Amino acid sequence: MLVTTDNTSLALDSNTPSVNKALADLSTLANKSIGELVKANPELLIFPEFFKDNEDDIENAPIYELTLSNSKTVLRTGNIMGFIGVQDTQLKIQSRFAQASAVYGDQVDQEKGSEEDYFLHYMLQKVLCLNLFDLKHSRNQTNLFDFLVYLFPYFLKKALSQGLYKEYQKKTYNDSNLQGAIDIKTHLKQNLPFRGKVAYRLREHSFDNSITQLIRHTIELIRQKPNLRDILHSDSETLDFVNLIAQHTPLYHARDRHTVINANRKPFVHPYFTEYTGLQKICLQILRHEGLKYAKNDAKAHGILFDGAWLWEEYLNTLLHPIGYKHPTNNNRKGGIKVYAQKLSGNNVSRYPDFVKDSRIILDAKYKRMKENHISRDDLNQILSYLFLYRADIGGYIAPTIDDNLALNMGLLNGFGGSIHKFKLAIPQQVTSYQAFKKTIAENEAKLIEAIQNLSSMQNNGEPSEVI
Repeated sequence: MLVTTDNTSLALDSNTPSVNKALADLSTLANKSIGELVKANPELLIFPEFFKDNEDDIENAPIYELTLSNSKTVLRTGNIMGFIGVQDTQLKIQSRFAQASAVYGDQVDQEKGSEEDYFLHYMLQKVLCLNLFDLKHSRNQTNLFDFLVYLFPYFLKKALSQGLYKEYQKKTYNDSNLQGAIDIKTHLKQNLPFRGKVAYRLREHSFDNSITQLIRHTIELIRQKPNLRDILHSDSETLDFVNLIAQHTPLYHARDRHTVINANRKPFVHPYFTEYTGLQKICLQILRHEGLKYAKNDAKAHGILFDGAWLWEEYLNTLLHPIGYKHPTNNNRKGGIKVYAQKLSGNNVSRYPDFVKDSRIILDAKYKRMKENHISRDDLNQILSYLFLYRADIGGYIAPTIDDNLALNMGLLNGFGGSIHKFKLAIPQQVTSYQAFKKTIAENEAKLIEAIQNLSSMQNNGEPSEVI
């Protein structure tokens, strides 16, 4: 198992036999786009699920890159976090805020780097409405299985919100209520001399099918885990759906698990029950593997990955939406603004800022290291274009940091006027428990929200201050 963080480089000595084997496994996935990998590896779960429409173009980004440098192989990561495995090798990519003390220059200490990634857990809890408990994980093990179980209710609720899946199945009967095609061979064998019964075959809808059986087997496996089974009744909706599946799968038997898994080898595709695709993937991973224990001859990639930029943006939305900020989204073409007031030829494209308030304040989420008194050329041009299109007064950036909270006015703009601001949310470090992390980050969130709300008062007064 290798452990690293997002947006960093890890130098590995390929002369070590175990590392050499790991690099051989990981090289099959290196430098390939996420879109390509997901297509070739159907059991690889990626968040966001709509990554093809993501403005950050993560579809064409690699999960990691492998390059040679000074006789060592360097594993370089981007914004992608999570767990991935191929054959015998497991790679855990933590957020770079997992523990600042675990990162030394451009390398990660393998022992310390396996500490709890409270920040990733916290963002997932806020964005996906997960119910996370004590997070009692061992220091030196990748807990993909726990992650999958935590996410199971999320996929279960999304899928069953479309209704309980049913499909046509061939069933045989031998009674007096003839409805389908007569099974002549069975009828002659069982019903002579004639006693009022007819053997027949009938094609009818059934809730008890390979998909619902897969979900049922997953539920029963989770029930066997003392530290995780509470997730099945973490809220009333999850409990209702779990009971619904149990009620409509009377043919369930534990000995059929292998048969059910084989019946779900092909990715589920349905024009209406679209949310069942993700549920099928996560069920298969839970049933087949605890941790990253896959068949050794399986060359397919497996695991669960999160785009840090998307997760950071959606997490900030849970803070900004309550104070009046809209969150335009490119994936469903909601919000945004047309570039042309009048287009004379071709299609009129739209732009989607991360957060907009009253068309006067534009804020951009940045999951990157931003220097306190510097804004990159591309980032500055992006926010300036938003300000121009919206005729807005105030633009700003929000980034995470291991340092103190920051609320800084970068200055007044030439041309149409306005101001640019930079905000940084401090991610707690050196905390002793997940509860302590939540308490500290909640205090930092309150400071961030207060500073952002001051933008509205600045706008009303028309006089931006130098430092908030």
